[in-house]
Amino acid sequence: MISSLFAGSVVVSRPSVTLRALAAGLTMALGVSVAAPPALAQPKPGQETVLRLAGSYTFGAKAALELATAWARQLKLPGVRIDGGIDPDEYDVIAEGAESAHKLVVQVRAKGTATGIEPLLRGQADLWMASRQVTEADLEAMRKKKVPNVPSLAQFLQPGVENVVGLATMAVLVHPRNPLTSLTMSQIRDMYAGKVTSWGQVGGASNLPVGLYSLEASSGHSDAFCTAILGIADVQKCVDSFPRLANPRFSVQDDLADAVAGSPAGIGFGDYSLRRSARALALGTGCGTGIEPTPFRVKAEEYPLARRMYLYTIPGRAPSQATTDFLQLALGPIGQAAIAASGLADLAPGKSDADYGDARADTAGNALDGGRTRVRAADARAFEAAIAGADRLSITFRFQSGTNALDSRAEADLSRVATLMKQPAYAQYTVALIGFSSASGDYASNRGLSKDRAEAVRDRLIASGLQNVTAIGIGPGAAVACNLDATTAPLNQRVEVWLRKRT
Repeated sequence: MISSLFAGSVVVSRPSVTLRALAAGLTMALGVSVAAPPALAQPKPGQETVLRLAGSYTFGAKAALELATAWARQLKLPGVRIDGGIDPDEYDVIAEGAESAHKLVVQVRAKGTATGIEPLLRGQADLWMASRQVTEADLEAMRKKKVPNVPSLAQFLQPGVENVVGLATMAVLVHPRNPLTSLTMSQIRDMYAGKVTSWGQVGGASNLPVGLYSLEASSGHSDAFCTAILGIADVQKCVDSFPRLANPRFSVQDDLADAVAGSPAGIGFGDYSLRRSARALALGTGCGTGIEPTPFRVKAEEYPLARRMYLYTIPGRAPSQATTDFLQLALGPIGQAAIAASGLADLAPGKSDADYGDARADTAGNALDGGRTRVRAADARAFEAAIAGADRLSITFRFQSGTNALDSRAEADLSRVATLMKQPAYAQYTVALIGFSSASGDYASNRGLSKDRAEAVRDRLIASGLQNVTAIGIGPGAAVACNLDATTAPLNQRVEVWLRKRT
């Protein structure tokens, strides 16, 4: 099969690969053109560059392909082909120059997040593609396999080793003609526990039995589904407990989506961008709110099933030049355009819609915990004043648990905000940083922590050369997720970025 990407220069020999045209440059959702990054160092004639990726199918199926093709273009290698065999989870992107002997080979082995860490640690892969954060269980599994020199979890979580490159949106999928528009997490949990066996029990067709579909335990989506919805940390145990599956567990998400779309009784889970003809449901919560995977809520990480996509290097070992170049590309504007072209959410700052600020102001005095927490009127008023006439950015600063230390994405987001605000078009804007907390624990302590975190971000931005940056903390007020649910409550622990044009 021949598929045109760059003026017919890409030859695809694996029918299951879908290619999309990459943007020539990236224009942020704010309407600000981003200058092209410095060109990567051009290889010497006759040089062969090889990069090996292993792990997440969600990332490997399309995003890795888009990035590899963008990399070839940046290296001025016009001849690109994708070689793959019978296994749809494995392919090679091969690019060669028309006027030089240089060759680029990107090997992608995308059999699930859990399958990527061992090749990385054994030196058989340069980057681990992961659709969830590394866990101590991953490392313990490697120790049991006698993998030598397994790093600590703290080493893996260091910025530069852990690289957040985009966001995937896990969705609960149903048949396109299923009359339901949403299910609560508890209803989904009961379906996969065997307590709900008929769609009539949740308001659907009364005589239609529920047909459950699942991915393999090695999928990062299975891990996220079990953790976020079912509350089970042991993903293998979780997946093994699913009753009466309509089909054996799927290793390829496209196949699961097709199966759900072909079954009026079907329900499954997988990546939103790989839903194909199936329909994604909104998520109901215990406090009555319905959350849809809108682009802004995903980018702001307010949709509870939005998941970070990671590229991990080996802690304590200097990455190869090819690895460094690929990460530089992936985190820069050209790579982020490739991420977006693949169907994942990129990390470029996006702007909320016109109704977002009003909706948030309406919840200023609400902690979304059944009224147990009374948000102080002064804090609610401070929030309303801070966002009056302002626009919210999708950048949401989050922290390492229980500290003021930014996590790995937040460290990179500092640069994204600073770069944006230094553009001439934003010289007249001020930045308002607003810290929030969950409702769990002492109100005064939560409010103090939210203020400390906002001020920590402010200090970092000022150190980067920005001016006109303010910071406040309002604790549990204006929650974006239900504090009644332990899986969504952490979404309320954050620092938001709002912009207001000076008058």
